[in-house]
Amino acid sequence: MDDFAKKLGKNIKMMRVFKDQSQAELSFKSGLDQSYLSRVEKGTVNVTVIKLCAIAKALECELTELLPEIDKTSAL
Repeated sequence: MDDFAKKLGKNIKMMRVFKDQSQAELSFKSGLDQSYLSRVEKGTVNVTVIKLCAIAKALECELTELLPEIDKTSAL
């Protein structure tokens, strides 16, 4: 799960940079604390679905665009 959180955080950061937003802007738009967003991007916290939806909405992207690919063979 740790690896998933890190990949998710990396995807969120890449989308944020692509959308030319600072963490402060994303924090304001999503209603989430900037220090929390920093931990999400570093993959050190497991983000809830509700907060992930807020991030996707603030980034004006689909939730699925933020989710990392899952290797189904290693998950079994």
